[in-house]
Amino acid sequence: MSVTELHPDQSGGSYAEGLARAEQLQAEAEAQRIKNEGERVRQELANERARAKAQKDIQRDLDDAAEERRRREETRREEAAAKAKAEKSAATWRKAAKTIAIVCVVVSLPMQVMAFWDPHAWFLVAAPFVLEGVAWALLCGAQAAIDEGRPSWHYRLGALVQALIAAGINLAHGSAEYGIATGIGGALCSVIGPAIWDLHEHGRITKREGRTPRSVRRAERRTARAELLRLDAVNAARAAGDPAAWERAIDLATALGEVRPGRRRSPFGLRRPEGPEVIPSEKTYARACLEIHGAEPGSTADRIAHMRAAKRAVRLAQNGPLDAPEKDAKPQVDSQTPPAADEPSTARVQASKKPGEDGRKRNGGTPPRRRPGTVKYHPAARRQMAVTASRPTD
Repeated sequence: MSVTELHPDQSGGSYAEGLARAEQLQAEAEAQRIKNEGERVRQELANERARAKAQKDIQRDLDDAAEERRRREETRREEAAAKAKAEKSAATWRKAAKTIAIVCVVVSLPMQVMAFWDPHAWFLVAAPFVLEGVAWALLCGAQAAIDEGRPSWHYRLGALVQALIAAGINLAHGSAEYGIATGIGGALCSVIGPAIWDLHEHGRITKREGRTPRSVRRAERRTARAELLRLDAVNAARAAGDPAAWERAIDLATALGEVRPGRRRSPFGLRRPEGPEVIPSEKTYARACLEIHGAEPGSTADRIAHMRAAKRAVRLAQNGPLDAPEKDAKPQVDSQTPPAADEPSTARVQASKKPGEDGRKRNGGTPPRRRPGTVKYHPAARRQMAVTASRPTD
């Protein structure tokens, strides 16, 4: 009898068995420790990657915010520079207009005085100041009207008429006394001064009312005309291509009130009534096509059937017959019944299988067990299976 047999451990086994179990437990503990250490390292790596990703996201957000602030600051500087430039240009224009007006007054007013000078009627010297001063007084009235948001056109028109009167007097007097060149110069000075200042005030009116520049208005009119041409061409094509849908679209547009003001002439030179025209919108025309053809614009039952047939032909040409059976496919009943004597091809297929295969998968040759609740075989199917199974096999 050995020592291990004389000294069994407390668990009822021998000493060797206890030692083996202890070593096994120690090995399992060491494996668990290694596993835990690996899991801890993996978790630390995952946490480090998550922190790096979060830091990268935070840095990206900070960079985006800094870029957005930089763009806003650059836009603000550009706007400030543009505003300062506009203010400087406006101030320069105002100063130049005022200078020209003063110079024109210096030229035209003395000519007016000489035209009305008469030693026996010295009081007529005040007439030039009235003629020249009325125009500038009216321009001042126009400036006040602009500042107060009132109409100013009548002030400006009166100033222009008064300037023309003064210009006529200077032209007549200057031509008679000093020649035609002096007369024309004096007349121009009487008109240019008020006209220059009126242009300055016109700019203020345009800026206050936010008027669109004439070039922009011309571009918008050209775009509108091109859009009308395109719309007329599309409507003509729709009316010629699908009269039924177009008539229904016209009825719907009339009921929905989709009209536009009439034009005296169409883009093609044909006269049109001056009353409003019924023009169906895209949504209305799509609804009319859906009501007439049951499909979206451009689609009918024939077109859809033709498209499906074409797709089917392409699919057959690329992949072959869609319902062709697979080479190795076998019905489920073939795996549950032996091959008949008059079915050599089936027998050959069964013989070609490896042992433990029934034609579907490796299940030891045993068909799957039918579980409760599944659909049972039909009695005729059971009889046919019994007949097939009773036939002698090779």
